[in-house]
Amino acid sequence: CTMLKILQTLIKSGDMIGEALVPYYRQLLPMFNTYKNHNTNLGDGIDYNQRKRLNLGELIHETLEVLETYGGEDAFINIK
Repeated sequence: CTMLKILQTLIKSGDMIGEALVPYYRQLLPMFNTYKNHNTNLGDGIDYNQRKRLNLGELIHETLEVLETYGGEDAFINIK
């Protein structure tokens, strides 16, 4: 979880950092795909890990959105 938070912060910290990471998507995306469905299903219960950002599936989804937003036009093609 910490690595995903750091990666999001790194991408948002500079203008061209997201675009510079596009060639490395081939290493990142398979691992994200493995764990992206790792969500906690509590039904009607409340998941307090969302507030602390500890839910792995949600963090991967957020990170993919950040990569898509800051990665330029090639990012969307590689992610989808």
